[in-house]
Amino acid sequence: MADRKDQKIAMLIDADNVSYKKIEEILNEVNRYGVPSIKRIYGDWTSPFVENWKSSLLTHAITPIQQYSYTQGKNSTDSALIIDAMDILHSDRVDGFCIVSSDSDFTRLATRLRESGKLVIGIGERKTPKPFIASCDKFIYVEILDHKSASKKKTTDNTAPTTGNKPTPRPATKESTPLDEDTLLLLKDTVDDTADESGWAFLGEIGNLLIKRKPDFDARNHGFEKISHLFKSRKADFEVDERTTEKSKNKLYYVRNILGNEATTEVAEAPAAVAETEPVMDYITLPSAGNKISADDVRKHQIRITKELKYFFPARARKITIVIKDKFECTLSHRRDRSDVLNLGKDAAAQLGLVEGATFVVNKVNETTYRMSNSNDIITHDVKKS
Repeated sequence: MADRKDQKIAMLIDADNVSYKKIEEILNEVNRYGVPSIKRIYGDWTSPFVENWKSSLLTHAITPIQQYSYTQGKNSTDSALIIDAMDILHSDRVDGFCIVSSDSDFTRLATRLRESGKLVIGIGERKTPKPFIASCDKFIYVEILDHKSASKKKTTDNTAPTTGNKPTPRPATKESTPLDEDTLLLLKDTVDDTADESGWAFLGEIGNLLIKRKPDFDARNHGFEKISHLFKSRKADFEVDERTTEKSKNKLYYVRNILGNEATTEVAEAPAAVAETEPVMDYITLPSAGNKISADDVRKHQIRITKELKYFFPARARKITIVIKDKFECTLSHRRDRSDVLNLGKDAAAQLGLVEGATFVVNKVNETTYRMSNSNDIITHDVKKS
């Protein structure tokens, strides 16, 4: 596929489902993903409901496609837009499509275009049904584009003298929504999944994975112009590190999850004789039956904790102490709907003997301290003893 800046995009607009007032911001948004080489808008141009579009079509060089309303009350543009989209697809003239509509009837079209390897961007109102949103690579709500335009105008009209050059962060507005718990967990999971051994994740990789998991995710939905601003605003949940390289003056952002401070304190105050303390609970064996340590687990120095064993560990992300021969401070990453992940780190994994197919016995000492042993070591020790 062509470079992102040079991607040719076919922009197909459903005039029955979008206002002419939003077209300029919509075009600006599409330009971020490529060049809209084809711009067509579909509607019944004999109808008074779309007559306000005419001046905008001339200004932005958008080609109107006439589609009569054969049945009153039925959107007439769908079939014409779908037929044109398939014609464009088979002509292989573009790298992607932008479908501007809030109509779920385009769900199958978007899915078909993606099956052919084309980028699919959806733009519509917040009322857009979830299936259409999920069928796009990226979905953008027009409400945040409206606000962006209004915000620029307000800034221009109300410019006040300042003592510094740093702009004032834009607060959340009525168009934005608070960061709910599910979205926060999505952010934390994505940081964990893209992080290196030290827990740091490159912001670019975080953003790419977020869009794959939730096509309508956008920092602007929550009142922030950029995703870096969103992470910086959550100081209790994330740590943000700005880095520069010798080859480029551009700043590179890295993000790391912040775990509970109380967990860190408990680990630091853990008694030196932990290994001699009797466990407060029985043991479990990792991984659970039917699962195994994979090559990817070994590479990442981690053990996945499936749902049937989650009860044995803390119910949220935090740092815990793992006692093997030595004590190690490790990270437990909590995922609501998936397996939790115990991030051992390179040294602990080596001492534990983390290899493909291995199994481990885990004893719980207290809420933040666990003893772990390789089951092969236990068997070998018992054989020698007998």
